[in-house]
Amino acid sequence: MELVAIGDINLDTIITVPRLPKPDEEVEILDLREVPGGDAANVAVAFARLGGEAGMIGAVGNDSAGELLRAHLSTSGVDVTRVLITQGPSGHAFSLVEPNGIRRLLYIRGANSLRKLTYEDLIYVKKSKWFYVADPLPQTIEVLKAWYENYEDLPQLALDPGSAGASRKEGFFAPLFPYLSALLLNEGEAMTLTDQDSLEGAVEHLKQICPLVVVKRGDKGAFVATSKEEFSLPAYPIQAVDTTGCGDAFNAAFLFCLVRGRSPREAAQWGNAAGALAAQKMGAYAPCLEELEEFMLRFKEVV
Repeated sequence: MELVAIGDINLDTIITVPRLPKPDEEVEILDLREVPGGDAANVAVAFARLGGEAGMIGAVGNDSAGELLRAHLSTSGVDVTRVLITQGPSGHAFSLVEPNGIRRLLYIRGANSLRKLTYEDLIYVKKSKWFYVADPLPQTIEVLKAWYENYEDLPQLALDPGSAGASRKEGFFAPLFPYLSALLLNEGEAMTLTDQDSLEGAVEHLKQICPLVVVKRGDKGAFVATSKEEFSLPAYPIQAVDTTGCGDAFNAAFLFCLVRGRSPREAAQWGNAAGALAAQKMGAYAPCLEELEEFMLRFKEVV
């Protein structure tokens, strides 16, 4: 296994509106659709679609959504051995998307909140090269700290705190900091997590925490800081339709490159391309390897 992801598996309801309604105002919905999603699930699927070996640790409910979500992971090439079925509803996210592609998210964690790590999960993780953690629960952080403290031969650890996680501030994630190999987050999350009022200040602080810091900046591209260098890469010039899952697509492509021995600079370029492709589709879209390579070739002289 090249990558194991742990985090939410959700059914996404995407609601496209011309604008957000004011209090007591009605606005007609332009489009309504349901697609599989969830931060960690999106990364696992996107990684597998690029040709990587991906597994998933998570849970779905014993409802029709759970059946759909588990089947989606499996048919996308993700190993679902450790995707357990629990009593109650599956996770569900609701995205309000405006014409400019900006989204606002509401969610119910459902089965995701019930998943506790076990010794069987530890054995499963030890077979992987990278372990990707997205917006973890408190009990997940506690168990991961114990694993990395007490066991050898564990994979490199990558963390994306997510917007909800970043609002808990860095103390929440501090138990994992000594074991991090990569920290991936967007610009707002970086400043929120560190209580800094500028990206520069946030990055300077995060560099003391992790040897590889990756800041996703949307239409401004990406910024990467390693122990050896710092650099920015511009975004691809596209028109966004829906930014749902763009960060997840970026993370998957970035980690895919690292797993395959490529540099952080090349990984960031791949991440930007994957995010751009995802932004041109509705829902958490994940490009395949051929599509990503063709896209990057087309913009070779621009970016």
